[in-house]
Amino acid sequence: MESIDVALLPISREDIRTAYLLNRAHADNSKTNLEFQIAEKTSDGTRLMYFLNFFTQDGTPILDKALECWLCGSKKLISEDRRSRVAVRVKIYLGQGFRGKGIGTYIVAHEELLFKKWGAAEIQLCAMDFGRWVWTRDKFGYSILPLEFAALQQRYRDWQRSRGAPSAGILSADRLSDFPQEFLLSPLPASLTLFKRL
Repeated sequence: MESIDVALLPISREDIRTAYLLNRAHADNSKTNLEFQIAEKTSDGTRLMYFLNFFTQDGTPILDKALECWLCGSKKLISEDRRSRVAVRVKIYLGQGFRGKGIGTYIVAHEELLFKKWGAAEIQLCAMDFGRWVWTRDKFGYSILPLEFAALQQRYRDWQRSRGAPSAGILSADRLSDFPQEFLLSPLPASLTLFKRL
């Protein structure tokens, strides 16, 4: 059985812990909880999963749910027809009192450096809940396949019609970040499969 340390090469457990050191929100890095799991012979090759919880100095959780990422040794890329190392962002839910303080942006920037160092060719995520709005912002640099963008565009037109927009007033989005928040957070796009090449 492949060990966690071998699956992580050329990075280490300590590299992951260091990438998530928080210097904001009165975080107490000594309270950070980091756990690993490994699954071999998956459709994505060896899948190393890690889970983190952050806490403030008084023990208040910074996240509503544990942050979860997967490092997949041989996953199909979305951006091209081949397999490679892929990092998958599964969960990152900041607690209500910690949103809008730059914590998420800080974490994401450090994660990307970590994923590149590990050798990931791409980051993938399935944006759900408030993530349908967050991850489509230009600053994060995620893309969607053209066919999925066209389907999203059609759902946007349908959504506008359902709200009484006249045919002449139906808007289109030129890019992912042009879709309005109210539409992205409506039930029509339940989730978005996004990717970013590294």
